[in-house]
Amino acid sequence: MVSKQVIIALSVLMMGFLFSCKDKGKVYKPNVSGSQGEMLIVMNDSVRESVGGKTLASIMQQPMVGLPQEEPLFDISIIPHRAFSERMKPFRNLILVTISSQKKTEIKYYKDRWGKQHAMAEIFAKDTWQLDSLVKAQEIKLAGFFIKAERDRNQIYYRKYINQTLTEKFKSQWGAFMIVPVNFKENKPGKNFVWMSNETPLTSQGLLIYSFEYTGFESITEAYLLNKRDSVLQKNVPGPSEGSYMTTEGRVPVTYKRFEHNDHQIVEIRGLWRVEGDIMGGPFVSFAHIDPENSRIVVTEGYVYAPEKPEKRNLVWQLESILYSFKFLMDDTDAATEGE
Repeated sequence: MVSKQVIIALSVLMMGFLFSCKDKGKVYKPNVSGSQGEMLIVMNDSVRESVGGKTLASIMQQPMVGLPQEEPLFDISIIPHRAFSERMKPFRNLILVTISSQKKTEIKYYKDRWGKQHAMAEIFAKDTWQLDSLVKAQEIKLAGFFIKAERDRNQIYYRKYINQTLTEKFKSQWGAFMIVPVNFKENKPGKNFVWMSNETPLTSQGLLIYSFEYTGFESITEAYLLNKRDSVLQKNVPGPSEGSYMTTEGRVPVTYKRFEHNDHQIVEIRGLWRVEGDIMGGPFVSFAHIDPENSRIVVTEGYVYAPEKPEKRNLVWQLESILYSFKFLMDDTDAATEGE
């Protein structure tokens, strides 16, 4: 007969074996390296100088829309494969380009492959002309993949440092959830208007929220939304001098697009703001969230003022990540759990 001591010993060994197998299944992933907006592209020198390589670089360096000064979508660095080392693998935004007649022409996308919050694309093409055609065909998806990765990183960070008081107040007032980071303070509350901002010695990031009646398509046209914006801002966002107020910079065209996110339709307007009666100005991004069941539109808007800081791309991206967190609350369960 097997003694009780032997059974216990075998049980302990079996448990240790199971736990060790489980531990081996966990792969350690480091934090990503690089700063917000930085991208590493790995492609050999001959590819870099080809039409396809130049197209890829130009796509990632194209000017970001809606900024007062031209800034690239990403700050790119390009190195050949021979210089790509193990320590570079977790770079936050990474593109690997391989030219081989043995490979299928395609782009593969990866999240968290070699690091936490890691964004990576592998591009395969049989030659540099196919590389050119491929990246042109997938330009929007390719650039959008990395832009979303930056937005997701911002949201993960902000969710750790939420201003609980203002976030709960937002839920109560608007019947919706939106991340309000802890460094934002309320400037001016109102029945259908809220103004919050994060102020530093060199920058100002503002959030504006207001609502109005939704009566159909005429309520979401570019002209109607801009007129409503200017009317609300004139009443609620004064400038530094007597009689001055925030308004839309009409001398520069805005961009207008519609899309769906978090189970509702959104109209995005992106452009420049200025202060009537003063010399202040900067970029803004406005989301009009359509809530047809309650016959209303809730507008969430972010603006940046940074006269001493020419680089505003990252500041706008940070505000966009907040705006993208907006979600209408369907019931009390949503209200209790969203944001946890």
